[in-house]
Amino acid sequence: MSSLNPLPHLGPHLPPFLLSTLFFYGIQYTSHKISPRLVAKYGEFDKCTRTGWATHVVSMVHAILVIPLAFQCLSSPSLKSDPVFGYDHFVGHVFAFSSGYFLWDTLDSLMNSTIGFVVHGAACLAVFMFSFRPFLAGFGAPFLLWELSTPLLNIHWFMDKSGLSARYPTFFLANALIFMLVFFLARIVYGGANSLLFFRTMWDERDRIPLHLHVIYCSGNLALNALNWLWFSKMLGKMYARIQGDEKVKSPKAGKGEKEPLLRDDAKDGENPAQSKEEEEEEEEGSLTLPANPPSPIVEKGDRDVL
Repeated sequence: MSSLNPLPHLGPHLPPFLLSTLFFYGIQYTSHKISPRLVAKYGEFDKCTRTGWATHVVSMVHAILVIPLAFQCLSSPSLKSDPVFGYDHFVGHVFAFSSGYFLWDTLDSLMNSTIGFVVHGAACLAVFMFSFRPFLAGFGAPFLLWELSTPLLNIHWFMDKSGLSARYPTFFLANALIFMLVFFLARIVYGGANSLLFFRTMWDERDRIPLHLHVIYCSGNLALNALNWLWFSKMLGKMYARIQGDEKVKSPKAGKGEKEPLLRDDAKDGENPAQSKEEEEEEEEGSLTLPANPPSPIVEKGDRDVL
């Protein structure tokens, strides 16, 4: 492998990588154009929420397209035989597609979100780009399957923002609970099992992998799994608080941009609108909204962003 070209397998995948980036910018632009015609409450959204809406649309499109492709990648014979240094042309195209998404995500986060999301997007981009070395391509598809919970999260977010959570409370609650189940199975169970396999493989190949790559990839894997457990624990905590009748569940104030997680609170009956707005801004990213008295939420409250 030439030292002048650290990514020797990137060449054939460079066109789909660049086209993917342009594709997701196109989805974002299209969302800004057609969403006002499709969503009745869109005119009431502030600039931050409109930005978040388009971000979720892009996230939804990526997840819907990449999930079936990731399942196909799991059957690659070359990556099954050598998940660390193996290479597969079809899998390379899939990773180029997702790399385009993560490049878009990194650039979009620079403009509209916090440094945490910039680092997250850049780290994901670097990991998938390094598969063109090739390195650890066999673990890329299982990592992409963490996206299995993303469509449900986006549905939750869209319903909350558009007011459909109040019109269809039973569906809203069912989607929230299914999301938690899929999140647990995809990220905690499946993701955890693949992480154990990852660490065992890294140990078995320790003589062929430089120490700095061991440190970077193993620490990154631990950090991502820790985040998954943190988010899931917060979801369980908010759900438990709802069941116990504690309606005043708050989270740390969200940062710039609308990229936030999942269990959020609805506004309460008789609550002052200004107070509701202040509490909305304090909602944590990625919090799952559960009706205060399932299955009928009280008052629909503005929302927050995701993931």
